[in-house]
Amino acid sequence: MDEGLEHFRRARLKSVLLLLAVFVAGTLAGAAGDEWFTRRPAAPASGARHVYPGVLGRMHLTAAQHVTIDSLFDRERPRNEAILSGVLPILRGEADSLRASIRAVLTPDQQRLFDLEHRSARADRASLLDSTPAR
Repeated sequence: MDEGLEHFRRARLKSVLLLLAVFVAGTLAGAAGDEWFTRRPAAPASGARHVYPGVLGRMHLTAAQHVTIDSLFDRERPRNEAILSGVLPILRGEADSLRASIRAVLTPDQQRLFDLEHRSARADRASLLDSTPAR
């Protein structure tokens, strides 16, 4: 009997840790998106191909610095995209599983609101991505 209780406790702990990890990942992604989409400078310095987010966007970089940083981004992009293409499906699967588990404990009215909010958040993210200039 103690073994079953211990298994239940471990499963519950893993669920809580997964929920926390998804929450943290969502918070970080939201913060990064907010930083990227809301604090962009009007235009890059001459010779630059990107408008940088965060602190780089607030610095007064020279054209040479922009060109160098652009080349660094270009060099790292394939590696970063490869990592993301491997990790994002796993994170999406975990988030979908967690969302389904949460939805299962909601009333039908709460489920409708939960689903509506989820669809709205997805549409907001999609519209932000569609409006991002090509790099």
